[in-house]
Amino acid sequence: MSDLDGLRVVVVGLGPMGRGIARVFDRAGAQVRVVDVTPEATAAGLAAIDDDARADGDTLGSVTGHTLEEAVADADVLVEAVVENMDVKRDLLARVAAAGPSDLLVASNTSSLSVSEMGRALGDPERLVGLHFFNPPTKMRLVEVILGAGTSDKVAARARELVEAIGKTPVVCRDSPNFVVNRVCRPLYYEAQLLAAQGIEPAVVDAAATGALGHPMGPLTLLDFTGLHTHLASSETALREFGDPRYRPIPQVRGLVRAGMTGRAAGRGFYDYAVEKPRDAVQRVVRRPGDAGGASVAFSGPDAPATESTSSTGTDGDGVVVYSCHGAPTTQDVSAVRELVEGGAQVVVDSSDGGWLEVLPDGVGWLRLHRSPRGEAFAEVVHDEVAGIRPTPAVAMVLDALGAASVEVLALPGFVADRLAHCMVNEASVVVEEGTATADDVDVALRLAMNHPTGPFERLAQDGPARVHASLRSMADLFGDPRYRPSQLLRRQALSRDAAPARGTS
Repeated sequence: MSDLDGLRVVVVGLGPMGRGIARVFDRAGAQVRVVDVTPEATAAGLAAIDDDARADGDTLGSVTGHTLEEAVADADVLVEAVVENMDVKRDLLARVAAAGPSDLLVASNTSSLSVSEMGRALGDPERLVGLHFFNPPTKMRLVEVILGAGTSDKVAARARELVEAIGKTPVVCRDSPNFVVNRVCRPLYYEAQLLAAQGIEPAVVDAAATGALGHPMGPLTLLDFTGLHTHLASSETALREFGDPRYRPIPQVRGLVRAGMTGRAAGRGFYDYAVEKPRDAVQRVVRRPGDAGGASVAFSGPDAPATESTSSTGTDGDGVVVYSCHGAPTTQDVSAVRELVEGGAQVVVDSSDGGWLEVLPDGVGWLRLHRSPRGEAFAEVVHDEVAGIRPTPAVAMVLDALGAASVEVLALPGFVADRLAHCMVNEASVVVEEGTATADDVDVALRLAMNHPTGPFERLAQDGPARVHASLRSMADLFGDPRYRPSQLLRRQALSRDAAPARGTS
């Protein structure tokens, strides 16, 4: 017997999300009552639920259509999934308050609106909570449980139990614009858009995100899929709610939306779908490694990996020295690179720090080597005609010797992968710093909702607070933009007197 047997659950709003939520509760054994704006819409929604279930090989248990007043009269739980408009939700909640029992748990599937404000609209903030499901609810494992300022501890606990009873993983967060997943991913989307605006081909951005960071889909492909108009609207909301210039929308995206180029559904967004699909574009821009040809590679520098060298020396005529320096180049770093060159070595600098643009010696290649979460080698190679920096033969030797796929990037601070990853870490640090969610819950949320193999705090642990902080500071200095302002929590961790600052603590 299910834990939800006999529980009377009302789902209001029968778009794709509402229909999916109804099926999730039905699978768990609840008695599900569905409601839409008119009896005809309710009947159509009920038929669509049945069609959706059949398409997935499911059989419905107890899902019935009702008017709102009939549905809520003796209900235990109500989940609203109506349009994302606060006026519409206020009107609905007023009707629910008038017709429903005083102990009815009321949940909103909002992805961006204030749960606290909805609690006031209900007239009883203690029993209103956010339950943000992800699309499609029948398959996505995460539910964000959003606590409004007035949500009672009893209702919060009950909401968590409900999420677990339907087979999902709850992540609890305080009511804050965009909650956890959409908030932490905001800089991922912003920086991807900025990189495209700054001259890097969208396919290169997506290839670096998938190849170096292990994301299942590149951020620009994902934005095209969800719709640039939807993202632009949420960006404008974030800027209005936070009042911080870090959240300002990207002008080029506003231009695309005004031109009707809103993504895949429109046939054009960051990609022109009549010309080339994103997957084909990504394959086109990625260089696959060739035969190593007996070349040897050795690593030097302050961040040289101990296990990567393909020979013990690597400095003979067929060898290359990779100088790994992930921070801003010091005079000692530049001198060390020059000494290697003067000693007859073929040298490649491994760093995404934009400071190398000013000091890279002539004839030295420049790239950033990554090891993906799957353990595969991936590289970003600087090829910048404006800056006069081109891949040297030694770069190809390194890529082939290490078996690294690669893309060519411009000499922009942070390149692509580190810029995306470190900006997400920074936003996650702000979320923890302000008490919206815990570090562990942030990592769980990003892994389950976005299928990212590594959460932002796991990435922080891998790279270290000092390195991430230095990366952000360098980008802030070189771009002159507050988007890269490090959080105070991250700064304190980076400068901690302790050997290993506590993970995600504030």
